[in-house]
Amino acid sequence: MYRMIIYMDDFSINLRHTGHLQRQFPSALPVDSIGYIPHKTSWIDFQFHTYNFSFILSGSGEYRLNGVGWRVQAPCVITQAPGRLQEYGPTGKRQEWEELYLIYEAGKIPILKKMGMLRDTPVWNIKDIGPTRARMLELRQAAASGREHGFADRVDRLCELLVIESILGEAHETLTPEERAIDAIRDQMKMQFLQCHDFHELARAHGLSHSTFRRYWATRVGVPPAHYLMRRRVEEACRLLVETRLKIGEIAAAAGFRDPLYFSRRFRLETGVTAADYRRSHQSPLSLEA
Repeated sequence: MYRMIIYMDDFSINLRHTGHLQRQFPSALPVDSIGYIPHKTSWIDFQFHTYNFSFILSGSGEYRLNGVGWRVQAPCVITQAPGRLQEYGPTGKRQEWEELYLIYEAGKIPILKKMGMLRDTPVWNIKDIGPTRARMLELRQAAASGREHGFADRVDRLCELLVIESILGEAHETLTPEERAIDAIRDQMKMQFLQCHDFHELARAHGLSHSTFRRYWATRVGVPPAHYLMRRRVEEACRLLVETRLKIGEIAAAAGFRDPLYFSRRFRLETGVTAADYRRSHQSPLSLEA
């Protein structure tokens, strides 16, 4: 595989920190740091305190999270979420890969989630690399401008577009029957997140044994089924906090939480902020007009 950003010679620095720079047009997603490693050979075994996107541009390797493994084959994206032990690094004949990474503060996770930039899986392949590569070259040009007027503003938007292009260019896999069954179960749970689901029954209804269901679900989704449902309920609570004037206790009930205190603890655990703070940060008078 050829080196994807061979023209990014000016971007061969290990790290460029941008979080402290003044923005003229502040973005909701200011990138904290960007970095480029043309020949990464080391393995990472670490719990991050930031949320990161790593674009693997050439080479191959492995990614492991909570005992579940994913194959890494360029071009693709791997992510690192805060507070979880992640292991990843290059393997194969060359024992190296080429990586461009973006670092965001953990407090930006709710915004990343709201914008659809968080995936159910921590690894995705990029089939249509053209638009992603175009954004990378623009980012290289912006990085080369150093501290020119508007540098940080341009980098923020280009990094956001880079992630979006990678998701839009995600490879459409040829799925096995088991993987199609998992996707169907996930779609059903996504739509019926307020219901209590019997995962054994769901598996049987889609022709899977419970052990097969657990194995394929872990690889395909990355979090346990109960946690997936919890995330969906918290996402609904986020929507109601922004789009309605319902009281927080009413929102807890509407999102499927019987105990308001448990809802408060769970919401903060999932988003990093309280429900009241989330509402203050995201609710706009325009969102309540109707």
